[in-house]
Amino acid sequence: MRGSSAKPIGGLVRRAHIPVLVALVMVLAAGYYSEQQNDIIHNQALRADVRREVNELQVSLEGALNADLQLVRGLVAVLSTEPDMSQERFTQLGEMVLGRQSGISHVAAAPDLVVSMIYPLHGNEAALGLDYNQNAAQREAAYKVRDKGAVVLAGPVQLVQGDEAFIGRFPVFVGTGENRRFWGILSSVMKAEPLYESHGFNSPDLGIEVGIRGQDGMGAEGVQFFGDPSVFTDNPVLLDIPLPVGSWQIAARPKGGWSASRANPWPWRLLVFIAGGFIVVPIYMISRLSAARRDAIRTLKRRERQLETLSRRLEIAVDISKIGIWELNTKNSTTVWDPNLREIYGFKLNDPLSIDTWESCLHPDDHKKTVLEFRNACHVGGSYRSEYRIILPSREVRHIRSMGTAYADSDGWLRMVGVNLDVTQDVQLREKLIEANTALLQRNNDLNDAKIAAESADRAKSEFLANMSHEIRTPMNGILGMAELMSEFDLGPEERQYLSTIQDSSNALLKIINDILDLSRLEAGRLAISPIDFDLQNCVAGAVNLLRPKAREKGLWVSVSFADNLPERVHGDDGRLRQILVNLIGNAVKFTSEGGVDISVSCRADDPYNLVIAVDDTGIGISDHQAEYIFDRFKQADAATTRAFGGTGLGLTISSILAKRMGGGIDLCRLKEKGSCFRLKVQLAEAVNSSGASRVETMMDTAALAGCRVLLAEDNRTNRLLVRKYLADLGITLSEAHNGRQAVTLCQEEMAPDIILMDMSMPELDGLAATREIRALEIEQPVIVALTANAFESDREACLAAGMDYFLQKPISKSVLLRTLTMLRIGQDENNGQSG
Repeated sequence: MRGSSAKPIGGLVRRAHIPVLVALVMVLAAGYYSEQQNDIIHNQALRADVRREVNELQVSLEGALNADLQLVRGLVAVLSTEPDMSQERFTQLGEMVLGRQSGISHVAAAPDLVVSMIYPLHGNEAALGLDYNQNAAQREAAYKVRDKGAVVLAGPVQLVQGDEAFIGRFPVFVGTGENRRFWGILSSVMKAEPLYESHGFNSPDLGIEVGIRGQDGMGAEGVQFFGDPSVFTDNPVLLDIPLPVGSWQIAARPKGGWSASRANPWPWRLLVFIAGGFIVVPIYMISRLSAARRDAIRTLKRRERQLETLSRRLEIAVDISKIGIWELNTKNSTTVWDPNLREIYGFKLNDPLSIDTWESCLHPDDHKKTVLEFRNACHVGGSYRSEYRIILPSREVRHIRSMGTAYADSDGWLRMVGVNLDVTQDVQLREKLIEANTALLQRNNDLNDAKIAAESADRAKSEFLANMSHEIRTPMNGILGMAELMSEFDLGPEERQYLSTIQDSSNALLKIINDILDLSRLEAGRLAISPIDFDLQNCVAGAVNLLRPKAREKGLWVSVSFADNLPERVHGDDGRLRQILVNLIGNAVKFTSEGGVDISVSCRADDPYNLVIAVDDTGIGISDHQAEYIFDRFKQADAATTRAFGGTGLGLTISSILAKRMGGGIDLCRLKEKGSCFRLKVQLAEAVNSSGASRVETMMDTAALAGCRVLLAEDNRTNRLLVRKYLADLGITLSEAHNGRQAVTLCQEEMAPDIILMDMSMPELDGLAATREIRALEIEQPVIVALTANAFESDREACLAAGMDYFLQKPISKSVLLRTLTMLRIGQDENNGQSG
């Protein structure tokens, strides 16, 4: 019973306890009904007492108000007949009419709404001369009285004298018939506090709490002006106090609120409790015994179902997992093998098995170790775990993982229970994974070796291109430079033709070198796109103007048209755009013998910075077969074309890659019957600066170079001769050094030069090392300009990092060299504060 009593209360809702609950509910319902009836009777009596008491207050207050108002009506009647009454006459009538028993403290007459007469006058002089017309609220109240033609009781309001009072306003009319007119108003003042005191509202003997609302006669809709506001929200007794116009509402409740219902006498409650106990307790005892019996039956059935379910689950799990279960009795060495274990070892269900049978199946290499582990577990007890191989009757080898544990039976003998798992597939998979991992490691090593070889080949290629660029550009610098110097002399037509041939051939060779280097940089990802703000039409016109002389020489026209909606300035790489256009227009001029070339520049309607530039010519055209590989590197239309027009076949390849890097591409128009048409698309952006001057090459005055000290550090004799000729007759003091070490020595021993032209590749000390040493000297630092045949961006960055100020790439033309030196010299003068 103690265990049962400790169960949760919620257990009472079981079916066995329904009779107890029913009996208990009936007893509680009877007690509750008696309590409710007592509350109803008590509340009805209490409300009747409150109504009776508040009714007395209501009658007393209503009678007093009506009596006082009736007295004032007599005074109003006299005023109607004596409109010109004096203050003395008004005082005399006030004493006669109001006397000393009235609740009215004073009255005031206001002809034309201006207070002119007051009774009693003493103490109320401050109210004389009060003009209701000057106060909107008082004026409105007076007009309301006039319009209604009857008395209006307002308030409580704050008087001029400082008290709170109710004001009865009476309209006064004089004359009769058509001569009847509004004279003014007569106001009677009943002070609020004496009114409440005289009728017992504040009496300490009052057994109720009272509240009054309906200010200005608004009834239940008006503002409360007496009592605790909570009275009206506490289910009060409500009565109305009628006024001449409108009403007040009075509410009442017992002091302290409605009291709790009066309880039945305790003897009666005790009797009900004892009677309920005699009914409920026996029923409860019987139901508990019955419930305990049913609980035991239900528990047994539930456990039986759980055991059956668990057994079925275990059977299914063992069958699915193919786990073999065994048991060994160490007392008599008998063993039990389940069907799965027999299947693993290759035995039938009716084959006799023993511990010796198991030992005979063990692999010879694992026999000794496995038997020793098993016998130790049987003697010591505890858990057992082992992995070994077995040989089936079919001579198949399987890998087994065995686990078991020991326990003592009821007789104290040790028994072993365990499982066997066939892990043959797992072992084979692990071996395959090891083999695959070994092969993968070997493959990774091969790939790493291949990567190292590829990087080495790439470095060798870059070094080869850099060396070839240097070795070819250095003599090209001498050829083009000397040809440029020779062109300044007065030559005959035949000599001029020879010179022109030398220059054209040299420029063609230089273009081939530049194309190969550009392609190498593009493949290595070193060719950067450098966007700036530029004038679009100037860029296109500049590319076209470079090729107009060649077109004019062949008798071809070259026309350029710009769409109306093109932006004036754009943001992009103008140098790369010009390079693409020169290649496309140059090809059009090269492969056209008659007719001309049309260039049109437009943009997409929804994006003015998505440019479409079409280059249309009337040349030899491109067949569908040739169009398939027109953009491949080192490819031209055919061998005859190469022989007839020359070229490497890299121009379109480089231009196509550059166009893609600029967010577009180059397409070949297939529908053109004569000639060819290439369509270039590039994505530019809005100019960062809305306005600005375009880049215009201007010639500077070389007179600024007069007196300039220039040091030329160059190991190549031809290049020294060329620079010497370029700078002749300009008033320049030129010093020469054959290597970097001589350049450093000259800067130390002689006056430091203004400008140094520094070759990068020199014996003993190269240009980069020489620059670093010069920058470390405590001398007035010169401007150092790199002269290099290396054309990679990394070379430019290395020069600037070493401390050089400018970078010139060989071959160098005379105009470029002079323009660069002039610009740097003028910059020096401005920094030194000199005029230039």
